Amino acid sequence: MAEPAGSPARPNVFDPVAWGALLLAALCALGQFAWFASQRLPYPHELEWMEGALVDHAHRVAQGLPLYCAPTPEHVPFLYAPLLFWLGALGMKLGLSGLLALRLVAALASLGTALLLGHWVRRESGRVVPGLVASGLFLAGYGWLHWWFDLARNDALFLLPTLGCACLLRRGGPWRWLPAAVLALAAVLAKQSALMWLPAIGVGALLHDWRTALRFAAATVVLLAVGLGGLHLGTEGWSTFYLFEMPRQHAVEGKAKLGFWTQDLLPLVPLLLLGLLGFVERWRRGERPAALFLAAVGSGGLVTSWLSRLHVGGFDNVLMYGFAAACLLGPLAVVTAGRVARLAVPVLLLAQFAVLFGYGVARAPGRTALPSAAHCQAHDTLLAYVRGVAGEVLIPGHGGITIQAGKATGAHGQAIFDLLQALPKTPEGVLDLPALASDQRLAQLPGKTGPALRSFRDGVLQGLLARRFGAIVLDQQIGPQFEGLFAFGLSGPDGRIGTPDDLYRRRSGPLLDDGLALRPLVGFPVDSPYVLEAVR
Repeated sequence: MAEPAGSPARPNVFDPVAWGALLLAALCALGQFAWFASQRLPYPHELEWMEGALVDHAHRVAQGLPLYCAPTPEHVPFLYAPLLFWLGALGMKLGLSGLLALRLVAALASLGTALLLGHWVRRESGRVVPGLVASGLFLAGYGWLHWWFDLARNDALFLLPTLGCACLLRRGGPWRWLPAAVLALAAVLAKQSALMWLPAIGVGALLHDWRTALRFAAATVVLLAVGLGGLHLGTEGWSTFYLFEMPRQHAVEGKAKLGFWTQDLLPLVPLLLLGLLGFVERWRRGERPAALFLAAVGSGGLVTSWLSRLHVGGFDNVLMYGFAAACLLGPLAVVTAGRVARLAVPVLLLAQFAVLFGYGVARAPGRTALPSAAHCQAHDTLLAYVRGVAGEVLIPGHGGITIQAGKATGAHGQAIFDLLQALPKTPEGVLDLPALASDQRLAQLPGKTGPALRSFRDGVLQGLLARRFGAIVLDQQIGPQFEGLFAFGLSGPDGRIGTPDDLYRRRSGPLLDDGLALRPLVGFPVDSPYVLEAVR
């Protein structure tokens, strides 16, 4: 049942020196975020290797083109929910550049998450200072998480409504279940990973106030059915294929099964210890519904990070979910009683700030925070080349550039890789690329898998034969794989009808004087591009 109304518990002792130091650390975290973000937000080129491709997606929405559809060389949808693209398209309609629009959404969502955590801790603890410390702790993780908070990605956008939903169920009014359900839908539309966290939040709500929890569950099911069902019908089932069917075909990163708990979480040990301390103390004091609810929110965040990390390609950004939950539970240990515990709370919080700032220093300018002048020059040179090519340009390693050059978008390498995961595997576990040339074998694949692969294959085939692409720009790290893919693309159901050398030949010499400078600051390292030019 719900807790009776009244003032939240207050600690008996509040050391002004220790908490003053924590406030200073929180202020430094805010300053760090503001300083780096102010320089990164307007940067005209991608900082992370998928940023530009997400701009391509938002551009399609702004142009009224379908987001989820049969894949083509011009567009293979990412396995991402649409909310970031909708908001990014709105920003582009208002006159913002694509990268700025999407980064602004992410940065504002990150700030909103920090403020929400502070508000929640203030309500639970009855003190303003622990709330400010919680906000600062989250922002202090900016460097540890590879400066992900302001990248044109959807993680921060998913985090804000998910935690907002949990906060409403814990601290909202009598009708809190309805706006909480709306936020649950927003979280799923931001990233379908919310479906891994929301059940834990629902269980916590059930243990806290079962009547509210049941209303929330019913409203959420209805809203999700309407929202996801509308997407399914409006895209002829393609949204369901990309958001739910394809991710199930991805391999699991075996090292992450244990490595997440033994390595990834090591930097968060102080917060995790404080969260456990707070749970034990609340339980001992008889505040068991609150203890169970908060534990459900925290464990849900950690498990969501873990399951996301298990997917091949899961980067450090997915640690943001468990980290945010820890930033909530750790400072709440301030409500604990007992002299030793009260002394341990600020010490552990200061230790956590020190660890997070240490990562920020290690990844400061020159590493993964701010791009160099050479990085900008390399992108400018690549952009100038693309502008000068007669016809369209296929450049799977760097999205967003063709739009800037006034050309059509092209499918991104990561999206193509995700699509190809639907191909059958050989006994050795390798993708069976020859199956791509067989209509009979593709027809045996379930659902839309066969039509999707056939649509992409035929689009590549037609584009190459017609020499619609004046040039194909490939990076050294992914070039051989794509050249192999093009070879199979030229093998249709009627047999081989051409070879890549008949249609495209490699241009002599490097495209850039300093090819390594093109490498993104974060994500898969693609650089040193070369060109396959159409044979006229």
